[in-house]
Amino acid sequence: MSAPGSLLLVSYFYPPTRDTGAQRPAAMAKWLARLGWDVSVVTTGAFGSSAEDAGGGGGSGPGGGEAARVRVIRSFDMQTWRARMAGHDRVDSLFDSDSYTGKPHPLSKVIVPEPLALAWAPFARRVALAAHRERPFDAVLTTSPPESAHTVGAALQRKGVRWVADIRDAWTYEPLRPPFPTKAQHRLDERLERRRLGAADAVVCVSEPAAADLRSRGIADPVVIANAWDPDSDPGPEAVAAVEGLLDPERVSLLYTGRFGSYGRDPGPLAEALGRFAATAPEEAAKLELAVAGPLTPDERALLEGTGAGVVKVSLLGSLERERSLALQRRADALLLLAQPARSQLVNFKLFEYLASGTPILALADGTEAGRIAADAGVSPIVRADDPEAIAAALGALVRGDLKGPDPGASGRYAYPGAAEAMSRVLLGG
Repeated sequence: MSAPGSLLLVSYFYPPTRDTGAQRPAAMAKWLARLGWDVSVVTTGAFGSSAEDAGGGGGSGPGGGEAARVRVIRSFDMQTWRARMAGHDRVDSLFDSDSYTGKPHPLSKVIVPEPLALAWAPFARRVALAAHRERPFDAVLTTSPPESAHTVGAALQRKGVRWVADIRDAWTYEPLRPPFPTKAQHRLDERLERRRLGAADAVVCVSEPAAADLRSRGIADPVVIANAWDPDSDPGPEAVAAVEGLLDPERVSLLYTGRFGSYGRDPGPLAEALGRFAATAPEEAAKLELAVAGPLTPDERALLEGTGAGVVKVSLLGSLERERSLALQRRADALLLLAQPARSQLVNFKLFEYLASGTPILALADGTEAGRIAADAGVSPIVRADDPEAIAAALGALVRGDLKGPDPGASGRYAYPGAAEAMSRVLLGG
């Protein structure tokens, strides 16, 4: 395929970090390259480097042909100073540890829109402009959070480059960031959102609620391109062998992969529901295992270890490599999806991995975009994540084998080859 153009993708989160924020940018870079785009990526150097930094491939091309090349450029990041003060040469990923604090950086209440506006964005802008002078780009795709990534798109747009802003989590609508302490900061944040996103040539949102908010406020008319799963990520035989024995074969296993720690994912009602289930249906509860593969805060660990009144088995497996998590998803009897209605825009990345696994899903996600997509994929039942009574009833349905898994063809509607094709059309102005 002849190249449709030269593309710069700007993303703070990018491999080798294992944070979920890196998965969409990395997959988009690879699949857009396979569509023929000449892809370069500007990201932080705080997480270290990877083989792609030398201009290596982003994976095999369509049909296993020539590798689609992705050039990765890493800019300076003040966070590396913090790492060096602690005796490290890079900032560790959240998923490199079995625990985390979940506390925001102190400067998040001072700097608008977020601390990386000073720590990383100016350096990313500088290297992006230098790369453009060396080899001009036809389009730039900036993805947030962090919101300061969009300053790079604005700078290249002034050089005549088409700019598409990709919104993974909305800026001021149901924000993940802690609230600013002053009204002046809040007003400045809203003005920056309107100025930046309103100036982009096109805006893409991951979820319809976030897109509808921007439309209702007259900021932009976004295209919705949901997250997806990567067909290249199916676990290999080594990963499958490595997870053997992690789940109890004598119990019905309910597996959660990833972290709870985010506004919109609260394990409290689930823990209460497990206690109710153990009290009202102890024989069924004794057949259940809740397994969590991911980092936990100390409070989350204490909460989960105390659930089920000693009847439900709780297995805290710690952080697993991504390929092992995917393999474990295929070994579990059911997968747990958690999305509180307080964040209607929430579309857990793991949902698309879950759909690809074909494993039944216990969806505690009613009232969210994740719940809507799960229902559209044939998952049933869908219950609210803040309703312990409904959750307890769903746990009983799980143990009795009454959960309905995703439709066989559901995962094909949410795969990155199709998502990249949709993004390519937006980049080309179609």
